[in-house]
Amino acid sequence: MRSFSQWKTEAVLRLLEINAKHRDQRVQETVNVLLTKLHYLRVRDLSSFLVLVYHAANLTEEFLHLLPSQEEVREWFERGEEG
Repeated sequence: MRSFSQWKTEAVLRLLEINAKHRDQRVQETVNVLLTKLHYLRVRDLSSFLVLVYHAANLTEEFLHLLPSQEEVREWFERGEEG
């Protein structure tokens, strides 16, 4: 199971891949917003980030690949893990 920090690193890489793949300005702006939010993200604020990812998926379903598993989220909250 990934740590919160590992998940954040993988999410950054996926966002960069999405950005490189899509020329749509809305997708690129969304990637920039998510990258900024991800940089400062803490476990306690994860739910608001996940809502943004869900809305971003309206542009391209590739954003859904950013979502962590339920087990990972549960473990991060139980541990009080921060990234």
